[in-house]
Amino acid sequence: MIRFKKNNPLLISLAVAMLLFFLHWTGLLRGPENFLTASIQPVTSHLYGWSISLGNLFRTNQETADFQNEIEHLRQEVADLTVANSKFLEIADENKKLRSALNFQEAKGFKTVTAGIIAKEEAGEDRRDLVINRGERDGLRSGLGVVSEEGMIVGKVVETKDRTAQICLVTSPNCRLAASVQNQNKTQGLTDGDLGLTIRMSYIPQLEKIAVSDLVITSGLDGGIPRGLVIGRVTQVKNESNEVWQEATIEPLLNFSNLTVVSVIVP
Repeated sequence: MIRFKKNNPLLISLAVAMLLFFLHWTGLLRGPENFLTASIQPVTSHLYGWSISLGNLFRTNQETADFQNEIEHLRQEVADLTVANSKFLEIADENKKLRSALNFQEAKGFKTVTAGIIAKEEAGEDRRDLVINRGERDGLRSGLGVVSEEGMIVGKVVETKDRTAQICLVTSPNCRLAASVQNQNKTQGLTDGDLGLTIRMSYIPQLEKIAVSDLVITSGLDGGIPRGLVIGRVTQVKNESNEVWQEATIEPLLNFSNLTVVSVIVP
């Protein structure tokens, strides 16, 4: 015989459930049920609205995160393309300079060694030298002239090693060149760098007539530098009657800061 304990929770729950079912079936709970439904309806409406808002917020945050990821991806692509374009332009510019150097060599009939600039060195007060990636093994020696791709004189070789060489710029002090003015008398003189900015031409005979805007070229009297290489134009003439020599200030026509490729004229 099965015995049920008094106050059994299972029995109590079952009895309550059966009672509620009976009352619901007979309609006796219709009033309380309607009241309860009406009471909790605003709460359920708010809960439903909150659930919709939370869903929309989640979707918005997800879309924002996806959008930011896409922006970052596009930004990286732009950076990669910028680097690739920069390399392309650098190669194109170098090829252009190499072609110009080759054209100069063919036009003048000079034998040259094309070199790339690998460093710029401070060689003293107001003096900056260039270091190129060619040296003694390429036939270079001190005193040889160095030109740009257009054929303008850059300077001359002052020191060589096996694989590199050092070049003094024509605007650097103590970088002297034998020069000639392209005037009627082909006036001779000696150029020297002036403060690393301009060029000073000295030892010009007092009776020679030179004028502002006259073109100055190499005279060919230097051992390793041929005649006719453009140095610059006269911008000022210093002529004093009590001096034996007159001087001229020459403005170079070459932008030395843009040099990347040069040619050394070899014998």
